[in-house]
Amino acid sequence: MAALIDNIHKHAHRVHARFHPSHGHRHAERNSYMTLTIRNLPLGTTETDVFEHIRRQRPDSDPVVNPLTKETNQRTLCAVVTIRQETEERCKTLRDRLNLTRIYPKHPAGDVRDSAIMVSDEFLGVTTIAEHDDPQFDMYFVHGLGGHAFKSWSTDKGAPHMWPRDFLPDDVKARPLNPMKWKGRKLAGRFATVGYRASAMFASAATATIDKISQNFLNHLRADRTEGSKRPMYFACHSLGGLVVCQALIHALSEESHRLERFQDCQSTFFNGEECLVKGIFFFGTPFEGSRLARYASRIVKFLHGNDTLIGSLSIQSEDLNTIVARFDQMRNNPRTRIPIVIAYEMQPMFGMRFVTDPDSAMSSFDCQTIGIEGDHRTMIKMENNQDRSYRDVAEFIIRMIQQTLSGSNSIPPSPAVGSDTFGELPFRRIPRDESLPPYQGQNMGRLSTESSASNEASTTRPPSHSQPVGLGISNPNSEENNSPGRSRSNIVPVKLNDMMPLNRVDGRREDDREFAMLSKFDVVFLLDDTGSMMEAVPSSTDHCETRERSKWDEMIDSLRYIVDIVTHYDRDGVDVHFFCNEDKDEFSIRDGQRVLDLLTNEVSPDEIGGGTFIAERLWTILTAYIDRFENYRRRMGERAPPPEKPKMLNLIVITDGAADDKDGVEEVIVDAARRLDELRALPNQVGIQFLQIGKDEAASRWLRKLDDDLKENHKIRDMVDTRPWDRVDQIDKSLRERLTNILLGGIDRARDIV
Repeated sequence: MAALIDNIHKHAHRVHARFHPSHGHRHAERNSYMTLTIRNLPLGTTETDVFEHIRRQRPDSDPVVNPLTKETNQRTLCAVVTIRQETEERCKTLRDRLNLTRIYPKHPAGDVRDSAIMVSDEFLGVTTIAEHDDPQFDMYFVHGLGGHAFKSWSTDKGAPHMWPRDFLPDDVKARPLNPMKWKGRKLAGRFATVGYRASAMFASAATATIDKISQNFLNHLRADRTEGSKRPMYFACHSLGGLVVCQALIHALSEESHRLERFQDCQSTFFNGEECLVKGIFFFGTPFEGSRLARYASRIVKFLHGNDTLIGSLSIQSEDLNTIVARFDQMRNNPRTRIPIVIAYEMQPMFGMRFVTDPDSAMSSFDCQTIGIEGDHRTMIKMENNQDRSYRDVAEFIIRMIQQTLSGSNSIPPSPAVGSDTFGELPFRRIPRDESLPPYQGQNMGRLSTESSASNEASTTRPPSHSQPVGLGISNPNSEENNSPGRSRSNIVPVKLNDMMPLNRVDGRREDDREFAMLSKFDVVFLLDDTGSMMEAVPSSTDHCETRERSKWDEMIDSLRYIVDIVTHYDRDGVDVHFFCNEDKDEFSIRDGQRVLDLLTNEVSPDEIGGGTFIAERLWTILTAYIDRFENYRRRMGERAPPPEKPKMLNLIVITDGAADDKDGVEEVIVDAARRLDELRALPNQVGIQFLQIGKDEAASRWLRKLDDDLKENHKIRDMVDTRPWDRVDQIDKSLRERLTNILLGGIDRARDIV
């Protein structure tokens, strides 16, 4: 939409320049750049061959030749080249001069007689812009309405920098496939753009509808994927491109479409057996609920005799749009085609007036991870450099999405260097094809949601875990030894709220529990330690009563038995559960305390390779996502539009056994979050962090007390941290109700922080 409006202004400028040529000349650029695709290069052609060939046509062209890649036919090469001339017209002249010329490589690897090259700046179809050796996945970048497959993602000033080509591949290559093994096999991928004609100014209503564009998009993908290619796919889509991808995947993945002849061959392109090869989608400013500027743009396009039908389909309350969104959401939550998604929204209005895609339109249609990006609808995907804050955030989300979903894929090719046994050493389990693998989930907070909260009934039909729970006191929940009465993990149930309230000595009624009602004003989020140290045994003063040694993991489960029923009772929209290591098992909007316990007893176990306790990154993800959301709310409060929904306050409960190995990082994350909240003039208890310690590690206790007592004074920030130890109910002479109240309210009620 932003690109369309830009094109409208450019069209008006060209009309003006036609009648006032002196005015147009006044705006001529001293340097103009054009990026081209050069196809049909013979095998053996090098970057130097291409560079010298262009220089022979125009010595002052100053070409920048990117690494050459093989085309789908494997018989020719493709190059992406940027040229520089004094004006755009001279760039076009050089482009036309290069087209259909012949390149004779110095060291040809085949017949070069039929090597007339094809040169274009349109980037239609699939163009590979970067590729690692032995790629494990394909990532496609899809532009929006009136956009361009290369220009939409690149900077406007000076020589173009395109972050999907120039920054992201290097950052991906630097990261391990397994995030827990930094010295292990590295990520490797192929990055490509998908260009399609989507100009409302010059396209006919018969060919430029979302459905027609999506069918052509599918044709491009099928032509790009070589026969038998089973590499997982990821998509990054801007604006209308997101809707095109949604519609295309509805055609490609839905069972109804497979009965239609024109979509039958999609099965081999998008599935490996029963495994869906689409592993994740990153949406940038996609107007899932329509755009308020569509009506304005439609009038102008209609006046200029363009295709206003396509613009109309993006307007608020468009029936076509609602149908696409509803069908896509239904499909991505189908166990066979479950797809994690992240939604990015612009944080600045277009032309300083209005949002092309209102943040609510970008975020509200799906229960998934969201991220705000500095910039308007157009500039949100134009990252200036690899240190740009928005780029760092986006790159981190994309890399983590790939790591988490690729680790469990059956379609990733083995590393040639180490053979096919590579994954035998990985601590991550193989994910059955009918199971979901959402790396980050939650209610607009640190998640890639692919399923709603599971009910108690759903948990009984869930496929059994393929990972063996490990550690002291933790065994296979399906084994015979663990199925004895009273010890089976399936028998672990939450302690009900009413059962915890002691009887009043006067009238025999339960004591008042109204203090817990404060929780109804908060989103409760658990961040749980599942590192190797949680397998360690804890001392017990009742050894003669124990049939096996208890682990810290058992202690944490025991603590949650007394907590989950309270928080799910008062947090009516459900609690979120995150893990230090098993991010793929994060689950959100859980409304049943039993589901939390089932998750810990049957599906998640401490990391078997041990390692350190690293909290900062997970803490940062949760806090940043929430504060971004709160900041967006504060900013929109001053607008004349209907007031936005106020986010609930955040009660983050971190349950861990020891001091973090990234202590400085944890402290920095908390301090930065507190300062942001102060700048936003948030309520004193807008965010509370409660650390609940499992075990008796004295060094850990000292560090946690430091977080509680010293951060406020040392950094002059708000007090938002409380710390408490967990002691077994049968080993302490203290009111359980009082202890639970302090644990659950200590981070959000300053009066209890000093108790």
